[in-house]
Amino acid sequence: MDPDLLIPLAGIVMIIAIVTSAQIGKTVRYYLDCRMRMAERESGIGGQNVLRAIQELRADVAALKQHEAEAVLSFDSTLQTLDARVKHLEHYRLGDGAVDRAALAARGPRPVEERAA
Repeated sequence: MDPDLLIPLAGIVMIIAIVTSAQIGKTVRYYLDCRMRMAERESGIGGQNVLRAIQELRADVAALKQHEAEAVLSFDSTLQTLDARVKHLEHYRLGDGAVDRAALAARGPRPVEERAA
């Protein structure tokens, strides 16, 4: 072939190659989108399964919040019960105020010499 004829043909061949590759890319993208939609329909993605899973998760979170609130209330009531017991023991130990707290505090640990004897 004549080289003078190949130069204009090379530009036309390049344009045809670019358009063809763009069309092949669009066709592949369309095919993959169709396959993705078919896979989503088969597996239930984006359907009722996902909504059901979200509702189950919301129910679990609500149950955990309720359990946490009950645990806090239980802990608070336990603290109140312990406080009442301590107050009762202090009242019993002090004997209606007959013994002063300072007197109880004055009774410290025995000296080391008395412990050894």
